[in-house]
Amino acid sequence: MTEQVSAGEAILRSLKSNGVDYLFINPGSDFAPVIETYAKTGGEEIPEAVTAAHENVVVTMAHGYYLATGKMAAAAVHVNVGLANAAMGLLNAHSDDVPIFMMSGRNPLTEGQRMGSRHTPIQYGQEMFDQTAIVREAVKWDYELRYAENAADLVSRGSSVARMEPQGAVYLSLPREPLCELTDMPGTPTQVAPAVPYPNPDAIADLAAKLAAAKNPLIICSRGDVDGEVSAEIMAIAEENSIAVSEVFVTRNVLPTDWKNGVGGNIAAHIPDADVVLVVDASVAWIEAKASPSADAEVIHMGPDPMFTRIPVRGYKTTAAIPCNTVAGLKALRAALPGQPNATRQEEIEARHAKFRERMTSKVEQGSQGLANKPWIAKCISDILGDGTVFAERGGPLPLYNVKGPNQWFGNAQAGGLGWGLPAALGYQLANRDKLTVCVIGDGSYMFANPIACHQVASAQHLPLLTIILNNGSWDAVRISTLDIYPDGEASKANHVPMVPFTPTPSYGDIAGASGCYAETIEKAEDFPAALQRALKVIQEEKRQVLLDVHVGMDDGEK
Repeated sequence: MTEQVSAGEAILRSLKSNGVDYLFINPGSDFAPVIETYAKTGGEEIPEAVTAAHENVVVTMAHGYYLATGKMAAAAVHVNVGLANAAMGLLNAHSDDVPIFMMSGRNPLTEGQRMGSRHTPIQYGQEMFDQTAIVREAVKWDYELRYAENAADLVSRGSSVARMEPQGAVYLSLPREPLCELTDMPGTPTQVAPAVPYPNPDAIADLAAKLAAAKNPLIICSRGDVDGEVSAEIMAIAEENSIAVSEVFVTRNVLPTDWKNGVGGNIAAHIPDADVVLVVDASVAWIEAKASPSADAEVIHMGPDPMFTRIPVRGYKTTAAIPCNTVAGLKALRAALPGQPNATRQEEIEARHAKFRERMTSKVEQGSQGLANKPWIAKCISDILGDGTVFAERGGPLPLYNVKGPNQWFGNAQAGGLGWGLPAALGYQLANRDKLTVCVIGDGSYMFANPIACHQVASAQHLPLLTIILNNGSWDAVRISTLDIYPDGEASKANHVPMVPFTPTPSYGDIAGASGCYAETIEKAEDFPAALQRALKVIQEEKRQVLLDVHVGMDDGEK
């Protein structure tokens, strides 16, 4: 006779057999069978559980873990209230096609007739007609566990859908009664993700011919893959065929900062004059109100979903669209291109690169004394980074940093759910405990990150993260947006733009220190390099998290 286990145990075992090694969880009363399984098994043959004290932290650590490994993690939260807190993290993951196996409890449906039935008043208050509606637009697939015997197969189904390109989160709702019921011990997965999609050869040949004949071709990119293959192929294509590359609105860096064919993210300076534009898996390629391709330009979009069908309004010019795995598409394109450099064009591209780099470093010196600025902060971090990684949320754009290769800089997704940077960095470092991981985050975003929960899980998991808060005591992005729309308005003349400052400013070091974090406050820019060295010493010798609260001036905006 087949061994019987609870549906909760079947789900955990099926997650593990489907390649999920971590379960990030904020548990509630609905997860009794899950908790019982960990007690029963000692964690053997099920995902390792990482508990965090806020749902956004749970989901965003899963996001960061994927950026480090390319492997999907699971996240679990408590019924509708937990799912509501998790929704922002799912929106961020959705906008960057990050797979997460999302689960939440569902309020018990019965009033006493079954194991797991309602026992408390909140189980009436938490019931909803459609709990999944909270996150339905942020996931690729959703379902509710109804019968214990479906549990393992539903995990296989959800896992395969999540990993099918374009990847993304899925959601399984877990009412307590079926979660408690018994079912057969699960076996091997019943489904796997489909093979990666390859491009149409005729479409690749046509694209290669157009790029080869172009006078001023341009490649646009904004994110790479975990293995760095997107970076390697784009760089080879550009160097072998003398093509400029603009890395825009970056979420996962593709290019080394000082690479000669990189012309920067100021797309308005490049796209109007380009005659053939290749957009490589970039959901936001340019801002229509500020720049657009010329009327006779060829604009080809390539990627798993080149039209980004999850975005309702995205009216970019598209003369061709090539659906494919990004790496497969780039490899095919490289093979189809003639590989004949154009010396004159290459010289002009390198001049544009030099001008771009000069612009990015021009303000470093003025922020090195007194009140620091973002260019100075980024320069100092770059000096100690080595092969480490930066997570930046309002921490200054990628070009301010000097990175040597792909996946050394991660920025928050275009969804813009605040509080992403700190828990994402923690999820990343969980998979890279010995790699220097730096979270550079604005003070407003830091407060959104539920910092008490973040520092507590960093302490519990022994993650020596370096967090650098850029403290200007304000919602500076709100100020910049207001002045962008009303450059000569009353707000531009005010000493303080209304609703932007927040005072009194909290003592961020005390918040972090409550979880054993080493903390310093830096008020003068010239003191920052020495503070970084002390931080490195603590991280390397004590394996302890560090927070530096750095006072900075107002921003000029991020390009």
